[in-house]
Amino acid sequence: MNKKLTKKQLQYFKDKLLAEKNKVLEEMDDLQQSNLKQSISDSSGEISRYSYHLGDVASLSYGREFSMGLAERQQKYLEQIDEALQRIEEGVYGICKVTGEPIPIERLEEVPVAKYSVKGKEILERRKRQGG
Repeated sequence: MNKKLTKKQLQYFKDKLLAEKNKVLEEMDDLQQSNLKQSISDSSGEISRYSYHLGDVASLSYGREFSMGLAERQQKYLEQIDEALQRIEEGVYGICKVTGEPIPIERLEEVPVAKYSVKGKEILERRKRQGG
């Protein structure tokens, strides 16, 4: 019954996760670059030459906050990717942490960092609602 992933499948997901990790790191790089450019142009006094409308100021700080939120999400995602890679090393990748059952390949395809099956997630949600 226990459909453990084959070595080949594990290698496939490992590559997928590593590719995903590189993508996120690149995105974070781009984000930091553009934030850097932004703050350089701020400090070089270009902005003081324009009279700013409140709306512009708001959208500027929104842009910053948005990219901060994005960076935070990417940071979290990186942690999940690392955890998944760790699970591959330990030979427990693709096994739900709640039910101990194999997570369907289709789900791993969509969410390679998944550590719970759909059933496992439902159990967790229920526990949360009942206050742990």
